[in-house]
Amino acid sequence: MAPLRKSMSVRLEEGVHARLRRLSLRSGIPTSALVRALVHRWLDEQDGAGEATPMPPDQEREGQPGLFGEEGEL
Repeated sequence: MAPLRKSMSVRLEEGVHARLRRLSLRSGIPTSALVRALVHRWLDEQDGAGEATPMPPDQEREGQPGLFGEEGEL
């Protein structure tokens, strides 16, 4: 049986996208691969917590630790 593939759309804030782009250029890893890895990591964390609920779009995301390896920065 083939693996299940689904498509999803991710909307990034302008500053987050710029930071991912800089990281992509420094590391040589495509931006899409970095976004995919972040989404998978977030989903794994949600599975560990027993729930997968998205954040409301108006909730402040600053200070979310570890998305880029720094504490409290996006």
